[in-house]
Order: sequence, then C-alpha cells, then structure tokens
Amino acid sequence: MNLTLVNHDRRFAVEQAVFNYFPHRDGGSAVVRLSPSGRLASAVIEYNNQSASGRAWVGANGSLDNALRLAFYRAAKQIVTPPPWGALTGVRPVKKAIELLDKGQDIVNELQRRYNVTPARADMAADCAATAVSLREKLEPRDVALYIGIPFCPTRCSYCSFVSSSVERDAGLIERYIDVLREEIKAAGETVSRLGLRVRAVYWGGGTPAVLTADQFSALNGLLNKHFPLGGLWEHTVEAGRPDAITTEKLNACRVGGVTRVSVNPQTLRQDVLDTIGRRHTVERFFTVYEQARAGGFEAINVDLIAGLPGDDPDGFLSGLEQVLTLAPENITIHTLARKRGASPHPMATAVAGRGMAAMLSGAAQRLRESGYRPYYLYRQKFTEGGFENTGWAKPGTECVYNLCMMEELCTVLSLGAGGVTKVVKRAADGSVNIKRLFHCKYPLEYIGRRDTIRHIAASFEAALGE
Repeated sequence: MNLTLVNHDRRFAVEQAVFNYFPHRDGGSAVVRLSPSGRLASAVIEYNNQSASGRAWVGANGSLDNALRLAFYRAAKQIVTPPPWGALTGVRPVKKAIELLDKGQDIVNELQRRYNVTPARADMAADCAATAVSLREKLEPRDVALYIGIPFCPTRCSYCSFVSSSVERDAGLIERYIDVLREEIKAAGETVSRLGLRVRAVYWGGGTPAVLTADQFSALNGLLNKHFPLGGLWEHTVEAGRPDAITTEKLNACRVGGVTRVSVNPQTLRQDVLDTIGRRHTVERFFTVYEQARAGGFEAINVDLIAGLPGDDPDGFLSGLEQVLTLAPENITIHTLARKRGASPHPMATAVAGRGMAAMLSGAAQRLRESGYRPYYLYRQKFTEGGFENTGWAKPGTECVYNLCMMEELCTVLSLGAGGVTKVVKRAADGSVNIKRLFHCKYPLEYIGRRDTIRHIAASFEAALGE
C-alpha cells in the first residue's frame, strides 16, 4: 500500500495500522494527515476501487500515535473486515486492559467501544488483566524472575522464526555453551544475593531445553541451587518442548533438581501435519512422554498446540485439543501460526487462515472454558496469521508466574544465556513503571566467544537496579 503522511512523521505508528488491516499490503493507497493545529488526525484510503475516510481527535493527554492509528482504523473498517483486536496493534493488548482495570472502568465495554476489539477478545483480555493484577499485588519490589536460555533444538521446524540452532548441525556447541552458562549462573547468582533480591520464578526456555542430557540438567540445577537465593521460589519451570527430546532420565533429573513445572509440546496431534512441519516424533510418542511427566510428580504440566499449521483444518485441530483435554494438563497454550519474518505465507497455511483460523480459535476457547480453563496471559506477534493471538489457558490456581511477570512486565526478569533480554522493572508509588532492557548476545556462538558480556550484563543489571 502506498502511504503518504501529511504534517507529521509518525510512519512507524501508521505502518502498524496498515499491517493490521492490510497484512499483505497488496495495492491501494492511504493519506494520513494531521491538522495544522495538531488536534485532528484524519485518513483517506483508496483500495480495490473503494474509498473511505476516518477521523480522530488528539486528546489533551492523548497519544498522537493512537489518534493517527484510530483515524486509519475508522477508514479501513469500512473497506475490509476489522481484525479481532481492532485498533490495538501492540504485542501486549492486556496492558490496555490493565490500565482500564486500574481506573475502575469496564474493560470489556471500553475495549469494544474505544478500540473496536471483538467481544470474545475483550473477554479474554479482561480475564488476563484480572489475573495479572492479582499477581502484581503479591509481588514486592525486590522480587525477580530468572530466565535461562537453551537456544538449541533437535531439528528446525519449518514454521519456526525463533533464534535457535539445530543439534544436527551444531551439536558440538552445546557443551561449550554450557561451560559459559555455568560461569554466568555463578556471576549472576552472586549479584542477586549481594543485592538482596528474591527469586520467585525460574524458567528454562529455548529452543528446546530437553536437548540437554540428564547429567547437564543435574549440573546446572546444582549450580542454581548453590549460587541463587531460591528459598522464596514459587515455581521452577522447564519448557522441555519436543517429545522426541524428552526422556524419563531427563525428567527425573529436573524433578530432583527442584523443577516443579514442565511443558511438553506436540504442537499438533495429526501425524501428517507433524511430518509436514518437520517434527521427528509420533503422536504416540507425545502420549508416552506426557505420562512419564505425570508420573514424575510435577505440580503442573503445560501442553502447546498451534492453530493454522500447514495441512491442518478446524476439525483436525479441535480433535487434537479434545485428546489433550482428556489428559487434563494444568495448562494448555494455544498458539496461532506466525510466518517467518520476510517470508511469503505458506500456501497451505494461507488456505487454513482463510477457511478456518477463527473457527479453530473460537472452538478452542469454547471447549477450554467448558473444561474449566481460563485465559491468564496472551500476546500477539507481528506476522501472526489473521491478526490473532497466542493464549495461555490454565486451571484456576495453576497459572505460570513467569509468563505473567514476563508478558505484563510485573517484576524484574534477569535473563541468562544467548538471546535473552533482561528487563529491570521499577514501579513508582503513583503506579507508573520504568523499564530498562539489557540485551544479551543473540546467537550461541557469539555468546561462547564473548565471556566479557557476562560481566557487562551483571554490572549493567546492578547499575540499573540502583538508578
């Protein structure tokens, strides 16, 4: 879409709106204008031989970006079907819901009225906001969460856009990576102890942390318990991941090391779809591993499914969900397929999105609510098919603290390992929040070669907390 800006330079904000309504940017034009007074935003869109206009006032304490986007939305919705999250473009729509809740306003009504959010999404945001605020009230200023990145996978799935390395290609890197991670655990633990911080949640993500051996899990968990103050820990999660990487020995090593929650992620229970996306495990393997995890005595198990995978359809996706529901995991996460940055949509996935992505997600939400689950956190990705979301569902009282802290930025999160982002969160008495981000090395090989980064991150973390 050809975009023209008049009397302002807020291109990024407007491009977010363009992508929300016209994700493939297939022709057309738009003129987004700010009045000379700076008080009125307007948009005129020409698309597929149709023309529409919209306006929005810039409030006294309002955001110029929001007004420009809203003007664009009011024009666009006359031409194309509004996206499920309406005028909300960010990855964290629940933040807006939390703002409304803190002001004592009706979240569902206000999200629909102000931002054209659909009723179903407004309900989900309200549930997530209530859960986040409840946890926020329990957290104290010195509480932190800890993330440990294991950016390796057995193989790379066809849809994946995360930074991770295939074990087939980079197996020799793992032990070298762990050597550096050991150093960082020791240094970070000493810093956390010296500052008098209290770790409330530990989360191992990736990649697929289960590529580690049982001995490696034992050694790293031993270091965590030795160097970090974990006496006030509420949960310890390992996103074990792919069933083909999980063994009873690894699960036992995690449990002995203090892990209380694990995630077993088949992504689909259709064997033909597993084969299409490059997963090297069977449906039967998932059920075997799940039972091993249940027998391991973990407090909570999460299962991930992805809606919209190539070759899937609503009936197949919802059938898979029914099979997962028979297992009664404490948490179920429903992801929406997000295509790789810069890549064309997979033709089969595009067909699914056109035919039934909404049916998959609405059907899943209905069955999950009927089965006693509630949405507790959600986020969006820029290239998600259909403009939908990824949602964590939980049985009440089993929500993952780390997911809430990370997604809603409720407390400081210290990230160790390649690809991590440390967030230093400082909340003022008036409720305002200041967040400082510290970016780690992105790739495993870079992390291995930059031991100096460990000291730099630790020093920057300590300095940011003292500001």
